[in-house]
Amino acid sequence: MEEIKQSLRRIVSNYQLSDEFSRCLTYLLDQHEGGDFSDLSKLHFQLNGGILTKSIQEVFNLLELWILFTDIVDDIEDGDESKWGIEGNVLLNASTAFVSIVMLELQKVEIPYKSEVTRLFCHYLLQAVDGQHHDLINEITSEEMYEAVVKKKSGSLIALSSLLGEVLATGKYTAKLEMSAHYIAMVAQLNNDYGDLLNLQRDLQDKKRTLPILYLLQYEDSAFDELRLYYSQHGDSTMNICITPQQIEASGLSIYMHLLQSKYRNLALELLKEIYPTHDVSLFKKYI
Repeated sequence: MEEIKQSLRRIVSNYQLSDEFSRCLTYLLDQHEGGDFSDLSKLHFQLNGGILTKSIQEVFNLLELWILFTDIVDDIEDGDESKWGIEGNVLLNASTAFVSIVMLELQKVEIPYKSEVTRLFCHYLLQAVDGQHHDLINEITSEEMYEAVVKKKSGSLIALSSLLGEVLATGKYTAKLEMSAHYIAMVAQLNNDYGDLLNLQRDLQDKKRTLPILYLLQYEDSAFDELRLYYSQHGDSTMNICITPQQIEASGLSIYMHLLQSKYRNLALELLKEIYPTHDVSLFKKYI
């Protein structure tokens, strides 16, 4: 990841922005703890027979900058921008610079299938923004709605990474690969949402309707009557709500989460086996 950051720092410096703004962008680059998206994209590229060149690597680097941009915007929209240590308006301005730099660099880089690569970046950003909209209005009421939102919000970025690798190698992509990305996103999102409920419970305080919380809201036990009352109240509530580990365990939520994650993990791996019948798909387990 450090090599990617060095490359992106050089790119930022090439635009001769003001010293203060350049320092701001470089600071955010240093904060980025990514790498999985570009690694996943590169894996698909190599499994499709792609030969890595400097220009192709530059595209993978730009993918990480794209992911950083989406992470920043997502945190701003979720009210979690304090983690970056920069004021929200300055942070939003910096994110605009990142997306502009990616578009400019994609125009300059010498790669095959450039128009399709650029289309993938824009198409899946639009899909992710669509999913984020539904997450922000917080109207999820079922597992089906939750899956549809995750498919667009998180799944679009994993789909971009996956399909980008295939397109750079072959000029085309398969629908099965896109579907496998959606399943991988479900595993990751379930892990994030369940982890939040076990630890910080920020989603609970924000009255987010994640799948683990929906499960508890629909669980027929008086232990969760207070939770249902809390979610039925409009606007900010003065209630101090907390779900204990004992309540979570007694509800069977941990089993439900384990079964769902296993289901989507297996679906993803089965599709990847169909896509890459002569390769060892256990290579993908680190991303699922």
